[in-house]
Amino acid sequence: MQFLPQTPLDWVLLAVALATAIIIAVAMQDFFVDARSNSPRVRALQDVGVAFAVSHFGAIVLRGSAGPNWAIAGIAMYVAATLLFLSALEAARRVPLPPPLVDDPMPKALITGGPFALIRHPFYVAYSMAWLAAPVATHGPLITVFAVAAIATYAVAARREERQLEDRFGEAYRTYKLGTGMLLPPLARLLAGRSSH
Repeated sequence: MQFLPQTPLDWVLLAVALATAIIIAVAMQDFFVDARSNSPRVRALQDVGVAFAVSHFGAIVLRGSAGPNWAIAGIAMYVAATLLFLSALEAARRVPLPPPLVDDPMPKALITGGPFALIRHPFYVAYSMAWLAAPVATHGPLITVFAVAAIATYAVAARREERQLEDRFGEAYRTYKLGTGMLLPPLARLLAGRSSH
């Protein structure tokens, strides 16, 4: 078992993973509004998230990548996750949002610009890409289980948020849903966009 990344590409993978984590962590503190209540469920999910993050970096440090192509794939996923996250922040900067997995307060307006024009939950997609980057790069089985658990949590939260947003915004949200994908852009819309060029 190794204790530090063994190749320059593995060092880049670790640096990009840490940069992604720092950008998301700082934004979580500075961008998202505090929840009115810090329920035990939310606190437990946050604690599990920190444990998952520690194991995430541990997999990179202790396992290294499964090879140069896998390291490049992991780096690309971290960069894509960071860019999606930052573009979602920019699109949402005028609408106070609760932290992930917290329902209160609900947004006061629909966000339909930036990545929200294609997918309704770009933050969860960005987090999911970041969680998947280490399993893709390292082929670590334990970190894969953790990533799947985190992504399943985001999928459940996204479905719950969809119901709450539909209750709050009614027909406007239902219309918005028709033109966007929940977690992936709608294929028909992407193809229509390509044919108009």
